[in-house]
Amino acid sequence: MKQFKYIAIIGGIFLLGCEDVVDVELGEFPPQLVIDAWVNDMPELQVITLSESATYFDPNQTPRVDDATVTIIRDDNQEFNFQFTENGQYVYDPTESGVLGEVGNTFELQIQYAGQEFCASTELFRVPEIESIELEFRDEIFFPEGIYAQFIARDFVGLGDTYWIRTFKNGVFRNNPRELNIAFDAAFDGGSGIDGLVFIPPIRDLVNPVDENFTPIPWLPDEIIKIEIHSISQNAFQFMEIARDQMQNGDNGIFALPLANTRSNISNCSSGELALGFFNVASVSSVSRVIDI
Repeated sequence: MKQFKYIAIIGGIFLLGCEDVVDVELGEFPPQLVIDAWVNDMPELQVITLSESATYFDPNQTPRVDDATVTIIRDDNQEFNFQFTENGQYVYDPTESGVLGEVGNTFELQIQYAGQEFCASTELFRVPEIESIELEFRDEIFFPEGIYAQFIARDFVGLGDTYWIRTFKNGVFRNNPRELNIAFDAAFDGGSGIDGLVFIPPIRDLVNPVDENFTPIPWLPDEIIKIEIHSISQNAFQFMEIARDQMQNGDNGIFALPLANTRSNISNCSSGELALGFFNVASVSSVSRVIDI
C-alpha cells in the first residue's frame, strides 16, 4: 500500500510538471499552391478558389492567387474556362456553355500559375434521389427537446458509391467541421458492407446542426432546411475523412493525431509533386422543406 501511495505522489508531481508552456519553432518553407476545386453539374455558378499556403501560426488570411489560368476539359474535349473575379475565385457560368457534364463523364483540371502547370482528373459519379425530409418532435431525454429532421434516401446497389451530404439552414451552408457528413454506400465506411439500403440513422440524423459539444440543436418553426447529396470519388471521401479528423483534432486531447496535410489528387504536371487541395466534380440531388410542426 505504501508503495502505491509513493507512485501516486510521484505521478501527481509528474503531471504538474507537464503544465509548462513549450514554444515550438517551425521552419520556414516556400508557399505552395492550394486549390479548392469542388464543382458540380448544377446550373449555377461554379467556383474554384486558389490561394497559397502560409506558416502554421500565421493568423492572417492565406494569400489569394489572382493571376492563374483555370480550365476544366471534359472527355469530349469541351473546355470550360473559369474567369477570375475576386479574392482568389475563378468562376464559370453554366449559362454560357451549359453544365459541366453528366454521370459517366470524366474531367481534367488544368491550372497554369507562376510558370508551372498543375493537373488532376476525376469522374462524375451517380447520386441517389432524396425521397423526403422527415420531421419529428422529440422529448428531452438525451438531447434538448424540440424538432429534429432526417432525410430518407436509398444508396444504389453495388459497392463503392461515396457521398457528401450537405445541410443548409435558412439558405446558409452548415460548414462546421463537426457537421461534416460523408457516407460510403449507406454507412460510414467501406468495411461495413451495407449496400443498396436506406442510409443508416446516424447519417440521416447528421443533418441536424450541432454545437461545440456535438449536442444536436433543434430546428425552429418556419426555418428552412435544405439537404443536398453530392457524389464524390473514393479518393475525395478519403480526403474528407482526413480533413475531418484534422479539423476536430483539438477535441482529442492527449489522443490528438499528428498534424498532416490531406492527400491531394492535384499534381505538378511536370514534376509530379502534389499540390494542396482537391478536385471533384459532383452530381447533386437536393430537397428543401419548411419546418412546419
